[in-house]
Amino acid sequence: MKIEARIEQHGAQGPDPWDDDRGICLPLDHVICRDVDGTPHTVGEFVWPWTAYTAHRQKFYLHFFYWKQTKGRAVKGTLVVSPEREARIRELQFLMTRLIYYGNENAPITLDVKLRTLHHAARFAEARSCMVRDVLTQTTLLDACGASLPDTYVAKWMGWLTFLGQIEPETQLGFTLATPKQWKDLERRVKEFRNDFRQHAPLPTRIYAALINNLAAELDDIEAHKPRLLAALREAIVEHRQAKAAQNRICIGPALVEKHGLAAYLGRRGFTGPRPLMDMASAIGEIFLMCKLQIHVFSGMRNSEARHLPYHCMSPERGLHGRKHCLIAGATTKFNNGRRLRTKWVTTERDGFRAIRLAQEFAAAIYEDRGVMPSKADDLKDEHPLFPSVEYLPWMQRQVSPERRIAAFKGYLGGASDSLLSRLCPAIEEEDIAELEEIDPFRAWCEEPEFGIGRPWPLTTHQLRRSLAVYANASGLVRLSSLRRQLQHITREMTLYYGRGSTFCKNFIEDDPKGYNKHVAVEWQDGAEEAEVLAFVRDVLHSKEQMFGGAGNYYDRQRERGEVMAREEVARQMKAGLLAYREGPLGGCTRPGVCETRKGLNLIDTVCATDGCKHLIGKHSKIVQTIRLKRAAMAHITPGSVTAAMEREELEALERVEREWRPQEGLAAAPTGDGHA
Repeated sequence: MKIEARIEQHGAQGPDPWDDDRGICLPLDHVICRDVDGTPHTVGEFVWPWTAYTAHRQKFYLHFFYWKQTKGRAVKGTLVVSPEREARIRELQFLMTRLIYYGNENAPITLDVKLRTLHHAARFAEARSCMVRDVLTQTTLLDACGASLPDTYVAKWMGWLTFLGQIEPETQLGFTLATPKQWKDLERRVKEFRNDFRQHAPLPTRIYAALINNLAAELDDIEAHKPRLLAALREAIVEHRQAKAAQNRICIGPALVEKHGLAAYLGRRGFTGPRPLMDMASAIGEIFLMCKLQIHVFSGMRNSEARHLPYHCMSPERGLHGRKHCLIAGATTKFNNGRRLRTKWVTTERDGFRAIRLAQEFAAAIYEDRGVMPSKADDLKDEHPLFPSVEYLPWMQRQVSPERRIAAFKGYLGGASDSLLSRLCPAIEEEDIAELEEIDPFRAWCEEPEFGIGRPWPLTTHQLRRSLAVYANASGLVRLSSLRRQLQHITREMTLYYGRGSTFCKNFIEDDPKGYNKHVAVEWQDGAEEAEVLAFVRDVLHSKEQMFGGAGNYYDRQRERGEVMAREEVARQMKAGLLAYREGPLGGCTRPGVCETRKGLNLIDTVCATDGCKHLIGKHSKIVQTIRLKRAAMAHITPGSVTAAMEREELEALERVEREWRPQEGLAAAPTGDGHA
């Protein structure tokens, strides 16, 4: 029987099917992969080129030199391998063929991580002068190998043991896997590693607002200089090619910079080197980076998703209600075994589409030079990225091979200049650390050197994604009202797009149910759960104000006895459906599920306070604020009307509860302004 390799081929030629009649071990001459051009590579090679099976044809290799890490590239030159090491390499190759032909479909990066896990096992075996098979078949060695692994690889090691234990020992594996005795210890290490894993920090609201404003200012400056930049770029391309064809000395950069008045623009960005054409390429790259960051902020994309957006990615749609939706059409490979899945993100015309149009104008100059017209056809659009590599400019030292698809720009924040980062984000101040401690009080922010006072904020693109998910779901934790105004034009669209029960979200799921799990909607949901936990910790467990209602009295007594729940316990109970927390006009509600007490369209849970609801967490500061707003609203209601009578009845009930909740002597009242409970 012939077995096909379980990998996504992305239109390339895959490995040859394996005829299991030939035995368990694949012959060394068996074709295990092929290059983009179809060149075959066999099992016996020490490096397997896997580029053809990546979503964007990025150079990718699976290498088996377990004693020498060469991540992301093949080992060059002739390497003498001892017979013992070659034997272990063959063992690793055998295990990888088991995974490729018998395992679930894995993305290239997943295969690489699993292979690097085997590297550790091979080094462990070499240190004990044994084979990898000995490690897998002897319980003592198996447990010792697991104990020696770095915490990062323990989960993958457990995955390997689970997989090898599931395939047939005689016909598919060739040996019987030993039974580990320290499995519980491995599970404990995985759990501790995940608990200690530091998430990407959400941006403090001051830095978040500054980043949004500074990005807008950068785009304003780019647009103001756009005509001169594009004219200089196109002229530089033409003159450079003419000078090169005539074999003349190329020295056109200084004249072009002076002619188009770009010295001040380039100087502000630190591009004042001795090679103006290289500076111009760097400036174009920075423009692409600014546009890409703007897209991150106003869409929540992952880094790879934004980097590989097609040139024609704007996809405006008009909903049934007549409102225009600004959608960005691209692809994602996350949680999809490396396969590209078309999907869309919601953005705005003024911000997201603005950045795309700006990037398109500069990308068009690069495409024009190569005689390429970006296609809108679905089967061709991905060949032309929105951010093409600036290496295609004719004066760049390393030219991209014309046989390959147009490569995307590789610019990333980690390589950005200090000047750029300082223009985007202000330095960290004490109030920023205080806000981070409020969001996650169980993380020692002050002990992490990258978050030191006075240091530049360590910006990453995934911080923008997490900030969007957390803040949009937890606006009750946002102290600066200006942030809500900054994001108002996003949150309205995002609410329609991701909000439960919204028409747009329902249509999206119906159109592509599986695609929903590949989008930021998943982190949107996770952000809502995280926000609920954080809000409960801050508003209830860390409350400095006396609480009322059934749940309020209960947690007040817990606090007096020093029995405050840990955050982990709060998260566990919420995940199990035993606890919930939703903010309300009078404080908060801890009832899981749908409330059966509140009826009709009342926005204020008055009945919860008057009937002594056991799930209510009431606060005097909140009810005082609600009464003030209630009185202001009643000033606009016609006196003597039925509505006025109903509102008056509710106001009187609130005033009675307010008198009951007034702080006792010796207890400080919380501020009654616009603070959040």
